[in-house]
Amino acid sequence: MEAFEYPIAAVPRTAVLVPWFKSKAFADVLRPRPVRIFRDGWGSDVAAFAPAAIAGTWEQWQALLRVSLPSLTHAVIVLWRPGQERLGEADRDRLWDVFRVPVFEQVIGKSGELLASECEAHDGLHLRSPRVPLENEYVDASPCPCGQKTSRIGCSQGTAMLKRIAAYAR
Repeated sequence: MEAFEYPIAAVPRTAVLVPWFKSKAFADVLRPRPVRIFRDGWGSDVAAFAPAAIAGTWEQWQALLRVSLPSLTHAVIVLWRPGQERLGEADRDRLWDVFRVPVFEQVIGKSGELLASECEAHDGLHLRSPRVPLENEYVDASPCPCGQKTSRIGCSQGTAMLKRIAAYAR
């Protein structure tokens, strides 16, 4: 079972602000990496950790938008539960305007497992588990620009169709 996953290869100091992960599973997956769980959310202990990236819920990020945070240098990671609505473009733009770092999304299951995650290509969320609810989701099975071959949700049907037409035209 996979837990939280940093979206890019070099993992910086990352603060995860939710208690969703079982510490054993989290430690097994992330032992050599500089990632810490702060089960009570943002506080002085997180500030002292001085994270370069932070993972938290959209509600936590909305609160952090109003707080003077030290400048992040790597990423904003928004964590969702299955069935919750994902970020809109205006939300992503707002996070970018404030923090000036890439924004990524991940869907985390009730047991703390990673169900879907966004890669550096920002072309949908790669399915990591068959337990992702796919009702009302468009699933794109074409290869992602990042090179992964896993199916993705959250891509626009029109964009996926244009990619297939462009590939066919080559």
